Amino acid sequence: MGMILIDYIYWHYAVAPSRILGLLYNYLVGTWHRFLIGTHFKTLLSPWHRARPSDVSGARTFGDKIGNVIVDFYIRIIAAVIRLIIILIGLTAELILMIAFVALLVVWLLWPAIFIFWVSKGLVLVQ
Repeated sequence: MGMILIDYIYWHYAVAPSRILGLLYNYLVGTWHRFLIGTHFKTLLSPWHRARPSDVSGARTFGDKIGNVIVDFYIRIIAAVIRLIIILIGLTAELILMIAFVALLVVWLLWPAIFIFWVSKGLVLVQ
């Protein structure tokens, strides 16, 4: 009985917390890739899906070229705003995951003490 208790305490306080942190790392990496945060940072000012008006219509006059430059600029700004929104949503999801896993880890580490406290309170109520 004593050996099982020692093995459980070792597992509960040494093995399981490291596995919980490993799960946190996997979830954070998965969320980072799911929202393509690194890619969106790299391509923040790129055109949306490589779409540029200058590729669609050939500029015949100087005014067409100016118009294409202005539209290209607006497309890049809109794409940057969309990418920033996606990045912020992804970083918010990462923050929520971290908070949830830290809460899980705290509850995991305190659970035996809480259990002993509840059992002792229950035994006092039974008497």
